[in-house]
Amino acid sequence: KTWGRAMNVTIGLATRGRPMQLGETIRRTLPNIVRPDTKLVVLADEDDIQTIASEDEWCPGDARVKVSIRPREDTNGPKHDRVLTEYPADLYLTMHDCAPILTHGFDQAVVDAAALFGDGIGVINGPMANASFPAMQTVTAKWVELVGYRYAHDYPYWFIDHELDDLARMTGRQIYLPIQLSIAQMRPTKTIRLRDLRWWMDYFDAGVYRRRAKAQKVIEALDEPGHRKDMLRTWHMPVEARSF
Repeated sequence: KTWGRAMNVTIGLATRGRPMQLGETIRRTLPNIVRPDTKLVVLADEDDIQTIASEDEWCPGDARVKVSIRPREDTNGPKHDRVLTEYPADLYLTMHDCAPILTHGFDQAVVDAAALFGDGIGVINGPMANASFPAMQTVTAKWVELVGYRYAHDYPYWFIDHELDDLARMTGRQIYLPIQLSIAQMRPTKTIRLRDLRWWMDYFDAGVYRRRAKAQKVIEALDEPGHRKDMLRTWHMPVEARSF
């Protein structure tokens, strides 16, 4: 298949225990999806009785909205990665139940941006959530093939979007789009699942060589001139210093 603007998008929307907020997020986002082949997949847990019981309220009967109900995963990465097997696509966009996407045609904008990756390998980012990572991240299917997942499967909270941003920076394969999200609800009094913070910080730092190896694997696969790859192979140093 020739890489280009014929790509399709699967949006994985993770949720748990907030059906009213989920419904509001879906209702505000759907009018801004313009491609008929874009799928918005709600990722719910089978023990999330509150969300499942109110499905008729937050699932609007739009054929583009799909629902995935599985046993609750131990960490966030596998939950987001459900779409890889349930709704495979050329591009995978990550979404949360507390952040409606407000830019009309954002899915087409992501497709157009991804077409700039001639070899189909890359990451498309929305606005920055903070100094460490974006509030919205999209990866190509070929990126997933090389890295092995959309998000690392280790972490119960945080860190997965930071790791992806690190890998994108190390490989020089990131594009930023001025896509607007409503992120006011992304600031709860306490992060869900937040625990043992110092331990997980140390664990993330200890994974530095694993992330470097993944970045080098991506660089090797890029359709880039040899001198360009030689330059990219050095980019891990400032990225690692910044993350630490």
